[in-house]
Amino acid sequence: MWPAIDSLFSRVFWFVRKRIPVSFRRQANLGKRASTGVIVIVGIMLDEEDRRLLTGLGSRNQWKLCFANSIDEAQALSRSLQAAAILCDRDAAGGNWGSVVERFASSSHRPCVLLVSRVVDDYLWNEVVRHGGYDVLSKPLREQDLVRSIKLAWLYWNSAARPTVLPA
Repeated sequence: MWPAIDSLFSRVFWFVRKRIPVSFRRQANLGKRASTGVIVIVGIMLDEEDRRLLTGLGSRNQWKLCFANSIDEAQALSRSLQAAAILCDRDAAGGNWGSVVERFASSSHRPCVLLVSRVVDDYLWNEVVRHGGYDVLSKPLREQDLVRSIKLAWLYWNSAARPTVLPA
């Protein structure tokens, strides 16, 4: 009986994940957001190959990309640049990646936090979202997945800057 229940829950979570926006608690200090085409990204990446890929994509897509060597440096950069997205390597966050994601996601400008991990599954994705993160990307980074996730994160982050007008 448990396998059937587990299968049902897996299907429901997959369906919900595909249909519902990632975070329900995004309320931010929205006055400072710009809707320009430039995407500001802060990256905490340990792998040089991932850094090179990000740098190349940044120049081709006109992203403003800054790398940090520590969690504190990344948070300071994110705050000062009003970064739309933070790419955080799970290995750089250590064993306490959940609190790191919460720390970044609770910044005043509410950046979208994307965790980069060697292991990616629905459980990890749900945990990242529960901690206020936006998405999980698998290592090694793939260009197509990275571009799609960054653009969607920026659209989501930027749309949170506009007040929602409900019809009367």
